[in-house]
Amino acid sequence: MRLKADQLTGQLQQGLLPVYLVFGDEAMLVEESSDLIRQQARKNGATERQVWHVEGRFDWSQVQWQEQTMSLFDSQRLLEIRLPSGSPGKEGGEALRRFVDSPPPDTTLLIISGKIDTRSQKSKWFTSIESTGVTIPVWPIDLANLPRWVGQRMTQCGLQTNRAISALIAERVEGNLFAAAQEIEKLVLLCPDGQVSEALVMASVADNARYQAFGLMDAVLMGQAAKVPRMIARLQAEGVDILSVFSAVSWSLHRLIDMSSQIESGAKIEQVFSVQKPPVWDKAKPMMRQALARHDGRQWQHFLQQMAAIDQAAKGSLKQCPWALLESLCLNVAGVNLPSHNEELAVGY
Repeated sequence: MRLKADQLTGQLQQGLLPVYLVFGDEAMLVEESSDLIRQQARKNGATERQVWHVEGRFDWSQVQWQEQTMSLFDSQRLLEIRLPSGSPGKEGGEALRRFVDSPPPDTTLLIISGKIDTRSQKSKWFTSIESTGVTIPVWPIDLANLPRWVGQRMTQCGLQTNRAISALIAERVEGNLFAAAQEIEKLVLLCPDGQVSEALVMASVADNARYQAFGLMDAVLMGQAAKVPRMIARLQAEGVDILSVFSAVSWSLHRLIDMSSQIESGAKIEQVFSVQKPPVWDKAKPMMRQALARHDGRQWQHFLQQMAAIDQAAKGSLKQCPWALLESLCLNVAGVNLPSHNEELAVGY
């Protein structure tokens, strides 16, 4: 079946299905839907999660569809396949179809993918998943609909809002969902009674949070590597949540990875800038050009592995310092040739 993202919670309450495919190019909304599935898997007794990142010539035989050594105390497990390209290839498509045809009773498969085009959605591997499990397309929120999204999210968080306040927040965050979500979370703390005023929003939704998180990314993209350790150290010392910083970094890098892929496919850079949501601002274009020229497409894709390790470390499923991993990633993107952290992709949680 195919569901909208806001229908997923209701489906999960009815029972966990064998396979879920969450796909789209709005990273934050894709991750939020994926987190709902992970949470339900944990409630069902899954104490272990195995993660594979499908990139390049991926060997699908390494995916352990059947668990031969499962503990007597484990009733469920979660397999997670990250598919940034949106296509598993011929071998991967056949592997996914075999799983869907006869899914193990103790296993849930979660596939997290980038955008999947209409043609690929008619392929056998995709339609097999849709007939046995759930596919969840996640569409970007355009600027025209962002105020409505902000208003709905504020209401869900127990905040009272109106069109003017929602539009004000949408305008101040410049179309960035990560920034909007962070600002709403801040308003929850500032307004324990749920009452939000325009004056409070003007005071709260200031440049400080953006400077801290997105200012870091500006330095990274401009190749100002010397600033990176100092900025990250200051963020950590001030007690800023690692996930809020990582959200901004991840959002920026996913945009660049997508742009790099389009350029390598033959698209003109100005066209690539214009079709982004939101489009790349004129003042940001020189910085983006500089960053895109610094790495080839393969290297941009490799940064996905580092981002996955940071996410796991920040959530406690990888025993490494997420701040140290974040610093390594930022320095790598800024052009410093550091060894990457290749972590085990099969992790407990």
